[in-house]
Amino acid sequence: MNSFLKRVISAVVGLAVIWGLWSFLGVLGLKLLAVFAVLVGGWELVGILFKPNDSRAHRAGFYFFLLCIFALSTIYPPHAAIIFAFFSICFCLLSLLTQNKFTSLETMTSFQAKSILGFLYVGLLPSFAVRILELPQGVLWFLVLLGVVFAGDIGAYITGMLFGRRKLMPLISPKKTIEGALGGLVCSVFVGAVGAVLLSKPIAFVVLLSAATAIVAQFGDLFESQLKRVADVKDSGRIMPGHGGVLDRIDGVLFASPIILLGAILLENRLVVNY
Repeated sequence: MNSFLKRVISAVVGLAVIWGLWSFLGVLGLKLLAVFAVLVGGWELVGILFKPNDSRAHRAGFYFFLLCIFALSTIYPPHAAIIFAFFSICFCLLSLLTQNKFTSLETMTSFQAKSILGFLYVGLLPSFAVRILELPQGVLWFLVLLGVVFAGDIGAYITGMLFGRRKLMPLISPKKTIEGALGGLVCSVFVGAVGAVLLSKPIAFVVLLSAATAIVAQFGDLFESQLKRVADVKDSGRIMPGHGGVLDRIDGVLFASPIILLGAILLENRLVVNY
């Protein structure tokens, strides 16, 4: 089975799961999906950021703190920044108190830096996606987020496969092309325009928001590719045939969620001119 067919099948199954959760459980089902993504994606991140010979206690501590940041930031969204800072500082203090577990100061410093990066990446950012669901038109905005990101991903893949010539960032992701990125951007903008109609929001603003979201999502994809290249792994996991792991599927969503959230809040508070 070729890679494209695997992607299509995985995408169809993923959409069926999302639809099923929404149909039976409503917003709660989508929130449970986010929790599952963080549980699995966070564990995959442990395998990417840290080596097998790193202290098990430190790796387990990182995973526990990451889940705490996500959970508390989701429950108390106004205090998300303080929660992130508090747990990051506590984790650094704990690593200092257990410095004898590290082989050198360089190793300890690298571990601390990777941990804080991980707390931001899979601890704090997913809470913004969940917060979108709390908005007055939260489910529609959430679907716009997923639609813009996934349409861009599929559009970039097909366009790059058919017309890709110039490499985008060969050191990070040799297969991604400028043509593919532009094709993905066009697909994302189209989905954003459809979303504006469904939301009854200003088309021009939502299209610009979708374009910004698509660009940031592509950088989210590249960022995860960078992490995997440094760790010398092809996929974050094997849970989704054709897509790799959960983190491989949500990398763009993680980066894009604060952009959509900000745009939605601006519109809901009428801070954007209706044009």
